[in-house]
Amino acid sequence: MTIKDIVVHQGDDAHADRRLAAGTALAKQFDARLTGVYVLGFPTLPGYVQTEMPTEIIEQTYREIRAMGEAKRKEFDAAMSREGVNGEFRLMEGDVTDAVALCGRYCDLLVVGQPNPDHPASIDGLAEELLLASGRPVLVVPYTGDQSHMGKRIMVAWTATREATRAVHDAMPLLQKADEVVVFSVNPDDDEHLAGADICAHLARHGVNATARHIVAPDMKVGDSMLSAVADNGIDLLVMGGYGHSRLRELAFGGATRAILQSMTCPVMMSH
Repeated sequence: MTIKDIVVHQGDDAHADRRLAAGTALAKQFDARLTGVYVLGFPTLPGYVQTEMPTEIIEQTYREIRAMGEAKRKEFDAAMSREGVNGEFRLMEGDVTDAVALCGRYCDLLVVGQPNPDHPASIDGLAEELLLASGRPVLVVPYTGDQSHMGKRIMVAWTATREATRAVHDAMPLLQKADEVVVFSVNPDDDEHLAGADICAHLARHGVNATARHIVAPDMKVGDSMLSAVADNGIDLLVMGGYGHSRLRELAFGGATRAILQSMTCPVMMSH
């Protein structure tokens, strides 16, 4: 089990370079192919507006939008050449989620960005939507912080659910390369076994030396408990299941998932 195909979402937001750096680092680590996806944001104009607007203005707008995409292509190609990574850049049209999800179905990992609340952009909600639409694990890169050592100290947010199990197995290539893996449970309800012991034993059979830890804090929100544990343990990658039932913008995601996506301080790899 390894990672050989990575897709990274590129765009005009201020933090696209952080996603590219994270994707490039992973591609180098696993000798993987990196595909950058940029979706051209052509405006959708009502018919009556198009008939009133001069053709020259519409064509000029389209040329400028495509030129922005080509500029991103040059940045991507320069990064691939500089880092010695096998890569491909795709300019696509249409809905961002649909376009990136389509490319994601032919990869092992999707890399997207955490929205910056101070600088709203088209990536708001993209991670959640891709998690449900692509069928692939999604790595969300924070808009701030240092991710240069990503994957050395990994925390697994563990509950014995389908989503968490899927996340562990999707992340196995990263877990096997980590210096330290912590399996962390919040308010476990397993009275017969130490929380996380069984999954740690399973990981050990895959060559992963993981330590089980848990916290009982019924008055504290699960997301806050996880974020505190990430900070206290110097974690540089959080692996967790993503919970949701709708692909609409009003995603019915679990409170912990939403809280972590909003306040994350390290990259988060999620599976659904």
